[in-house]
Amino acid sequence: MKKVIFITNIPNPYRIPLFNEMSRQFRESNMHLKLVFGAEGYKRRMFQLDKSEIDFDFEILEDKAHSFSDDGEKTLFLYRGLLKLLRRDKPDAIIVAGFSSATVQVFYHKLLTGTPFVIFSGSIDIKGRNYSFLRKMNRLLFIKSASAFVAYGNLAKEYLVNAGAPSSKVFVGRNTVDTSFFAEKTSALRQTVSSDDNKTHFTYVGYLVPRKNVQVLLEAIKIVSGKRSDFCVDILGDGISRPDLEKFVDENNLKHVVKFHGFRQKEELPEFFAKSNGFLFQTGFDIWGLVLNEAMAAGLPCLASPNAGATFDLIKEGETGFVVDFSDREYAAQKIAWLIDHKKEALEMGKRGASFIREEVNLEKAAEGFKNAVECVLNRK
Repeated sequence: MKKVIFITNIPNPYRIPLFNEMSRQFRESNMHLKLVFGAEGYKRRMFQLDKSEIDFDFEILEDKAHSFSDDGEKTLFLYRGLLKLLRRDKPDAIIVAGFSSATVQVFYHKLLTGTPFVIFSGSIDIKGRNYSFLRKMNRLLFIKSASAFVAYGNLAKEYLVNAGAPSSKVFVGRNTVDTSFFAEKTSALRQTVSSDDNKTHFTYVGYLVPRKNVQVLLEAIKIVSGKRSDFCVDILGDGISRPDLEKFVDENNLKHVVKFHGFRQKEELPEFFAKSNGFLFQTGFDIWGLVLNEAMAAGLPCLASPNAGATFDLIKEGETGFVVDFSDREYAAQKIAWLIDHKKEALEMGKRGASFIREEVNLEKAAEGFKNAVECVLNRK
């Protein structure tokens, strides 16, 4: 049985179902998958990890994550002890997430042992962002040395190909979570949970940090609120921007429209989705944005920012949602109003989105992307 090691930062609960499915598929293909995590957690992550849900081989390095920003957005993982682990376990192939210090070590391990590696990447081109020459050269070196790639989605594949990766070696394993959980739990709760205020409910889920553009969302909501009061917005999440956002809501008399619920665990989201009539995803930048998968799986029509990789793959304009640049507050307000005024059409849009997620963006297909990439590498070897 071939041994494959997958190296990533922490055991995020939302990744556990994917790793379980990968382990299952790898076993069926006579491969043993082991996950290696750089640390158990870090400052920004508030998830609760239930290790009883883990059905794969794993090891957590005895190291800590190093945050160097107030919001925890910038966190460094050194992966101390990784080279020693690789020498001990002698894998036949390695999967490494992104372009990190782990990738550097995997690159050197290949130079020493010849062990092929696969890069799992969600990187996409960002307009207006200029990377340093050294960063660009490092990525080019890693891409040239990798034997195959797994991309989050089509924009990530485009990034890799433009950076020199052979298109035939880039496999797409669309970034996803256990969407069946959100579909089934939300559907069941809709039978018993409903809003008693006769208002159209919208939901936002995410960190309350500048990059997420929640301030811009509130400004669009203010425009809608100036014309009508038959809706409300539930904001789920926490972060350094929360005090300023709550102040804006208070100063602009939006408390009857906007409600802050703080951070909620995965198990709590379906109850909010069951009451909701639409999902607002206004991010300023996300290489993917898994909350969009979750909301669409739950059957919510979505207004999704063009600044997220997930939007490119998941939103078919007017069919599974709308692409909305929330920096155009007036346009965003119009689309929010459209969802309020076209409940039947919005409901059908949500159903089409849920069907697309169920059929095309599931754990099985995501795991297949990884399995196909590793089999390509091992067969060549």
